[in-house]
Amino acid sequence: MEIDDCNRGGPREMEQDMTAQYFLPLATYPDSSSELIISNAVTFAGYYSAHLHACALTVAIPHIPNAWSSLLLDTPKMIEHAEILSRDRAATLVSAATNLAASAEVELSCRTVKTALPLLHDTAATEARFFDLAILECIADVPDTRIVAEAVIFGSGRPAIIFPKKTLAGPIDHLVIAWDGSRAAARAVNDANPFIHKAKRVSVLSVTGEKPLAEPSGAHLAEILVSSGVNASSTAARFTSSSIGLSIQQTALELGADILVMGGFGHSRLRDFVLGGATDGVLHEPLLPVLMSH
Repeated sequence: MEIDDCNRGGPREMEQDMTAQYFLPLATYPDSSSELIISNAVTFAGYYSAHLHACALTVAIPHIPNAWSSLLLDTPKMIEHAEILSRDRAATLVSAATNLAASAEVELSCRTVKTALPLLHDTAATEARFFDLAILECIADVPDTRIVAEAVIFGSGRPAIIFPKKTLAGPIDHLVIAWDGSRAAARAVNDANPFIHKAKRVSVLSVTGEKPLAEPSGAHLAEILVSSGVNASSTAARFTSSSIGLSIQQTALELGADILVMGGFGHSRLRDFVLGGATDGVLHEPLLPVLMSH
């Protein structure tokens, strides 16, 4: 693995220990990350005075000799073209991040990491482990964005905020917590603490009808949050949509949520096959920004 580093912005010597560190993985192959996710990451980091770390992931494609492919295709040339395309996209994305961060006066560090194509998603998860939070995009018609999101959520040990397509980052005034009393939900609430305590309003949402829930659980969490100074209340809704993930998101939108906080449930080694219904529904089609934690 080869790494190139570049830094933008001056250090905050007195505030270094208190500055949140956000991570933005930038894909370059087969699909390229959008400039929208860069804009959202810069904007979001600016709202919370965080230092943003953008990492462009370029690919190295191994050449496997094959007699038939050499007769029909110029495989080495195709590999060279793909790797050049990946490097060019990385340069474009890093330049866009640098310019947007400079305009917004957001501290930015950028780096380019070269990795084997089959390890691309695991590399994103490994890189995310160094930071407080990952910022991701998840687009239904770009399957690779979901694969990266799953890898980071289940493999990094860090929370991630997923931005849907066409969604613009804004301040979090109303935060909704999807609460079922599970370990994953508790982990998500803890990871979302910086946003919970800065939100003007927090709603603890329990969706009933999909699985048994302890009736006072959401109300109890809201009481605990109120005792810590949060303007929190609890609410319940019935599971009525085609999927629990869709039902939670639609209810959060009806409540006027700026962001949804929820636990990510799934077996890390079998995440492609065993995902919780709510997790799968949100990753299939996120409707609003979602902070997800495993």
